[in-house]
Amino acid sequence: MIDMGLWMPAKWLGGELSALLLGVAAHHDDIVDPDFLAWLKARLDHIITLDPWVLVIILTAIVLAIPASIVGFYLYQQWRLKFS
Repeated sequence: MIDMGLWMPAKWLGGELSALLLGVAAHHDDIVDPDFLAWLKARLDHIITLDPWVLVIILTAIVLAIPASIVGFYLYQQWRLKFS
């Protein structure tokens, strides 16, 4: 077994894969790297120059339009079958 440089040898963990997974899990205390999150937010703000509330309204409309279109299509099919 190869020691992956963790706090315990890989042979104690049951293999290289489990050592790799533990190494990835122990990389950060936070869920997301704060530096990466700040960089990503800056890039998205640069690309999307809309006001944040406009973006919230657009995304809400998209999320609500998907189930509404599915229900509308279902009702259209039922109407079509009823009159055919």
